[in-house]
Amino acid sequence: MERPPLGMDELIEHWTLLSDEVGLVSAKQEGTRLAFALLLRYFTQHGRFPRAGGVS
Repeated sequence: MERPPLGMDELIEHWTLLSDEVGLVSAKQEGTRLAFALLLRYFTQHGRFPRAGGVS
């Protein structure tokens, strides 16, 4: 069953870094910051990391 796309408010709520998370992300090497930020927000929302192969 596919979920409907998120609205702009939901995207902002779920994917915007919080102030304490910005410090964690900025401490990473420049080439890994985006991936780390996405994994961090995914973990915060779902309580786990995504499975290999892009399957949620």
